Amino acid sequence: MSDNLLRIGTSAILANSTLLNTTSNNIANINTEGYVRQRTEFESQILGLGVGKGTTERLVSDFTLKQLRRDTSNYSYAQQYVTEANRVDALFSNPANSIATGINDLFKQFQIANNEPATLANRQLIIGSSQALLDKFSTLSSLVLDQENFVNQQLDIYTSETNGYIKQIADLNLEIASFGTGNSRPVPLDLLDKRDLAIKNLAEMVEIRTLDADNGEKLVFLGTGQSLVVERGQFNLVTLRGDPDPSQRDLKLQLAGNTSVERDIDIEALGGKIGGLLKFREEILVPTQNRLGQLALSMTDAMNSQNRLGMNLNGEIGGNLFTLPVSSGFALSSNAGTGAVTVAIEQGEGESLPPNDFLLTVEAGQVRIQAIDVKGEVIVGSDKVVPVGGFPVTISSADAGGDLYGLELTLTGAPAVGDQFELKPLSTASRTLNLATTRPEDIALASPVRTEFTVTNLGNAQVEGLKVTDTTPATLPAYGFDTPSGLINGPWTMTYVGGDTFEIVDNLGNPVATAAFGSNQYQDIFAQAGVPVGFDFSVTGVPAIGDTFNISFNDGGFNDNRNGLELSALQTAQTTRLNPLSVPGSVNSVSFNQSYGDMVSLIGERTNQARNNEAAGKALLEQTTAWYESLSGVSLDEEASNLVRFQQTYAAAARIISTSQTVFDTLLSAVR
Repeated sequence: MSDNLLRIGTSAILANSTLLNTTSNNIANINTEGYVRQRTEFESQILGLGVGKGTTERLVSDFTLKQLRRDTSNYSYAQQYVTEANRVDALFSNPANSIATGINDLFKQFQIANNEPATLANRQLIIGSSQALLDKFSTLSSLVLDQENFVNQQLDIYTSETNGYIKQIADLNLEIASFGTGNSRPVPLDLLDKRDLAIKNLAEMVEIRTLDADNGEKLVFLGTGQSLVVERGQFNLVTLRGDPDPSQRDLKLQLAGNTSVERDIDIEALGGKIGGLLKFREEILVPTQNRLGQLALSMTDAMNSQNRLGMNLNGEIGGNLFTLPVSSGFALSSNAGTGAVTVAIEQGEGESLPPNDFLLTVEAGQVRIQAIDVKGEVIVGSDKVVPVGGFPVTISSADAGGDLYGLELTLTGAPAVGDQFELKPLSTASRTLNLATTRPEDIALASPVRTEFTVTNLGNAQVEGLKVTDTTPATLPAYGFDTPSGLINGPWTMTYVGGDTFEIVDNLGNPVATAAFGSNQYQDIFAQAGVPVGFDFSVTGVPAIGDTFNISFNDGGFNDNRNGLELSALQTAQTTRLNPLSVPGSVNSVSFNQSYGDMVSLIGERTNQARNNEAAGKALLEQTTAWYESLSGVSLDEEASNLVRFQQTYAAAARIISTSQTVFDTLLSAVR
């Protein structure tokens, strides 16, 4: 009997000592990151003779652990997105950086100058406001560029950290697998804790999935299915210079130890901090930079075009106020030819620019231009196909049926069929615009054409609605403007000859145009006559036969502000194209201020939505963390209670041994 008591007492002492060790270890590691609470369980010995084998295990729920990793990825994604978006939102919400303020100030100076067109000081204010507006464009674009560079740097850092976690998991897998899966050589629990912590840290960087291998290894995959940790191996994330744009980082998977094995990554579903960075770049940075460039180019081109339709203070046809940049297309690395593409904005076609990048593909006997979205995917229905006979060649809107998205493309070298080029005319435009002149005299506030009726006219007809559309001699066949000032063989004389018909002759008596109407609605005289001269007008009232009107260059018309009013009207004109599938100048176009307002609203909307997502993700992560900690976390109250309980059972077990000793002594005394 005493023998049984000794055996039972000894096993109880050892069991409770193990329980005390486990509890003490839990308390000691309460602040150890990644530590999972442990519990020791025992089997009863056969025939009721004491405590049997004990097993110490980690208290963890695989389901809860997977939920925790998922919610960690989602929250890290939202938090990273918000952190970056807040910077851009603060930048554009600052009134000091407002492009709208600069636009309003510029057109305010035009309105002041229109009141006194001949005053040089008022014109100088226009030059000053124009430069200030360009400075605002450049400042905002440069700050957005700084954010792009910061994203690239962060991407490099996060990729390095991610690769470190992947390697750590792979190394721990090998160490854990070396212990096997049998009971003779159990895996140290701290290795499992370290591996789970590394996997959790990896989940902060990218969204992952895990599988258990038969040998005890943990296989790790991206949320999209690509392998990160495989049996006895791993893939690394690699940041590469973009193809074709070297300033934009791309990601690929590369097998560690064999860099020739690469896999593409779907960055749309990457998740985690890296996914948040890339999504921020895609949804806010790139669209903002493109919209800034579109606004800057459409606005300056519109002002250039209108200024060329006026007369400056020197009595000459106006020129450009701004110098628009020229950029180069990015050739894809897979191109077989040696071609190059130069991208300029076609004069007068700035309103055709959508806020997109473009893809140019060389095909047999033609080139194809397609608008692409922020994901780099071709927008269906945006194709423009232009036949080409050879290279070098320059193509513009006239070659593409009137709409080539405002681009003027020059292809040089020897591009091969199938070669592709990515065109990004908007990405640097805001930073590379310059004033074409700093002379206030070059602002063309006056109209270059003057119309007058003869005082001896018997009718009450008047010339109204004069509108100048083209002052370029090269585009006018026989009559029009004679650069730098004057009409070809002007002035001209228009005579009403009866029968709702007008005849126009030049100063040599040569016919310029004959406009015959079927009614007394004399609208657009030169259009009716089918003779383009670069301007047009209508006649109102009732003319008498023989009434004449003089049409001449506006010599000495320095106090004229008709073209200045047209320049001022650009402030509210619908001159900015919304998307490549809309028609330029249609209801799908907006004004300069509306375009800027839409851009700022887009930033604010996406930032606010990201903040809401972050708050929701944080709440969900806290809930999941509490759920996970309820089982796997160490509770001081619970462990203290267990410590007291195990101390008491240890003492009771020691009493059993003491009792067995007493019984044994009694038996010895009885037989003496």
